[in-house]
Amino acid sequence: MKVLSWNCRGMGSKWTISYLREILYKHKLDFLFLSETKQKFAYVQSFQAHFGFDNLVTVDPNGTQGCLAMYYNNEFQVKVLHSSNRMIDVEAVPYRKIFMSFVYGDPVQKQREQVWERLTRYGLVRSDPWFIIGYVNEIRGNHEKNGGALRDTGSFLSFNNMIRNSGLLEFTARGNQLSWQGKRGKVMLRCRLDRALANKDWHTLFPCSYTEYLGMISSDHRPVVAYLENKAPKRWGQFRFDKRWVGQEGSLESTDRGWGLMSEGSNGDFVQKISNCRHEIARWRKDNPPYGKEKIGELQKELEEVQTDNSRTQEEIIEVSRKLQEAYKDKEEFWQQKSRNLWHIGGDLNTKYYHALTKQRRANNRIVGLYDTEGNWVVEEKGVPKVAVDYFDELFKTTSPTDFEGFLEEINQRLLRNATEDEVHHALFMMHPRKSSGTRWHDSFIFSTLVADNKNGFAAIWSTVSNLRKAR
Repeated sequence: MKVLSWNCRGMGSKWTISYLREILYKHKLDFLFLSETKQKFAYVQSFQAHFGFDNLVTVDPNGTQGCLAMYYNNEFQVKVLHSSNRMIDVEAVPYRKIFMSFVYGDPVQKQREQVWERLTRYGLVRSDPWFIIGYVNEIRGNHEKNGGALRDTGSFLSFNNMIRNSGLLEFTARGNQLSWQGKRGKVMLRCRLDRALANKDWHTLFPCSYTEYLGMISSDHRPVVAYLENKAPKRWGQFRFDKRWVGQEGSLESTDRGWGLMSEGSNGDFVQKISNCRHEIARWRKDNPPYGKEKIGELQKELEEVQTDNSRTQEEIIEVSRKLQEAYKDKEEFWQQKSRNLWHIGGDLNTKYYHALTKQRRANNRIVGLYDTEGNWVVEEKGVPKVAVDYFDELFKTTSPTDFEGFLEEINQRLLRNATEDEVHHALFMMHPRKSSGTRWHDSFIFSTLVADNKNGFAAIWSTVSNLRKAR
């Protein structure tokens, strides 16, 4: 599904219509939202068939100001829930119920807060996927503007509170995100006044969504097109160490077994030991699954049964309650761990917040596409890795240098010298156990927790590293 929003600053210009025709031909839109068309219904409707849409919802202008128009096709069952000169809010059913809000921010900042208040109310009551796009006429901070004086940070509070309280997340974006430009006096200003947002349920339904800011033509605003994709790329399973396992019965023993295993021909290889630990922990985990939604539901049902059964003792009620409390804590720690948030306060049951952070981090980290050497935007599943490989092949291609033997010998001597115990200790414990990204995050937590409690294990690591250096 593709949705475009554009503050076109009037549909009366032939230049505007030509640009819209070009956009529609290239992007094959499902929804087209235009603000400030400055034209009445009859004129806007005259382009409905021309643009290739079956339906149209409009809000007529106040004199020559404003006017909103939303075009869409019959493949979507659309029900208008609210329409005003600041918003068109609809319920749509492509294959399940979703909500979409097309926004036009009020030029007056104080009146703009009425729009934020309505959106916040929507966010608090909607449990289905919800998507927002439009000219919001506000920024989240001074980092979203270029030129002019810095604004007071308090002026961004209402907009940011609306986003946070509604559980909205940003999309990955490409192109020039400073979507508006204009002069204030003699100073040129550029700001990100147009954007798309969605709640976590939307990001779950459309996990590969992203936005693109198009060229600024015939208007002082850039069109924003949202690509809402529900087909996630295939990913291989990857072992992830879960810090909740530490201290559980059998977890440390599985690590010890893995470290002590000796496969044929390994000769106590350090990498092989780590691999053995991973396999042993994975085997232990299958027999000791962590608390999840199903387990919490079972414990809730069990607690209800023991509370209403007069034959059950108070000790039984306390025991089930304790297990349920542990399950909630376990779930909270899981999402806090995945969000990689470092200012977590113990006892805050806020898994929805951590879940939203995790979704946003995944959206920000997702590589939607890459530009190749000829400047073409590549998004195909097989094309993106090829662009990356070609780039690094070219980057590290040899220039056939000469007379560098002395330089390499000096570096080689430094690399081959024996590692000291202090160096190994410093390398293992310098990484924050919950801050380092990727596999380092998990390795540093494993070492700083398990190895710190096992001096013999640390000595073995140091000895292995030293032996590896000597073997070279």
